[in-house]
Amino acid sequence: MIKTYHFPIPEVAQFSGPMHNFLPQHPDATTVRHEAENVQLMETYLDYHSVLLYRIEAYAEADCILPLKTEKSDFHLLYAFKSPTQIIIKNNKSEDHIQLPGGHGTYAYVPKGKFSVHLQYGHYLVYGLLIDVGFIRANIFPSHSFLYEFRTARLRDKKKLFQTPIWPIKEKTSYQIQRLEEIFFHYHSGHEAEIIKMLYILFDIAKFKQFTSYEWLDPNEDLAKRVRGAIQDLVSQEFSNLSLSGLSEKFSIGHKRLIAVHKEYFKQTLQQYLHELIIIKAKEKLALYTVGETATYCGYSEVSSFSDFFFKRVGIRPSAYQQQILTEKK
Repeated sequence: MIKTYHFPIPEVAQFSGPMHNFLPQHPDATTVRHEAENVQLMETYLDYHSVLLYRIEAYAEADCILPLKTEKSDFHLLYAFKSPTQIIIKNNKSEDHIQLPGGHGTYAYVPKGKFSVHLQYGHYLVYGLLIDVGFIRANIFPSHSFLYEFRTARLRDKKKLFQTPIWPIKEKTSYQIQRLEEIFFHYHSGHEAEIIKMLYILFDIAKFKQFTSYEWLDPNEDLAKRVRGAIQDLVSQEFSNLSLSGLSEKFSIGHKRLIAVHKEYFKQTLQQYLHELIIIKAKEKLALYTVGETATYCGYSEVSSFSDFFFKRVGIRPSAYQQQILTEKK
């Protein structure tokens, strides 16, 4: 594979100043050194045609921001083998970000663009696989699998960072990463099949981890889903509360922000979704109760207001709708 990510900071033949204890170079791999104020970085990578295997090691003398540029949208497996604190990668044009805690890994969809890698003081060691999307074959993953989400993330929003569950399962992933270090950085044609096998093992580890409640969600998407659930709870009550004003307090966020987040992911305002659910409930109740009783169940104190609400969205009055139901039953 072609290396499509770059750190646009000066390359150096040798580091200046005090030398840190960087890991030894691999004779079969390409090594590039970068140095800028407060940071020394060494990246080593090897092309296995369908996968680019890389190792990034950095020493931050103080808190700093590393620029990162990608030439095309790609999929990565990132594993922070050593990190004094979580690594945060932010999209420079939006609030998008992914986060990688020390000792954990994640699959990430990184679109084409410019990003900032936020580091605090300390020593970082990250292993990565730049993955051909062809490996993630749609026909072998069910729609509820995070790998399905991983594959389809770019179809939903090609400009948005996407992160899958954070894992590993104790020592299991550490062993796989050690195998990468010991074998795959030493190129041999026989390793081609081995690295593909290892990639699927890493997929399997992440799949298993997904179902132990560690699935990572975009914070805004998670918020939108929880708000949607809260509205469902409001409507499912026997006597609905039509007010959405309490949601802001419940989620400790401004009402306008709630509306914006919900609309971003579900293409509806909160009010539209509330009304959609109330109409569903009203139709169910009209099959069993009078119009007046149904109005009360749906949170309306005045039958006329309920009738106007129903007519505006269904096209007929609730009494006429109820008559239709009775006619169909007969």
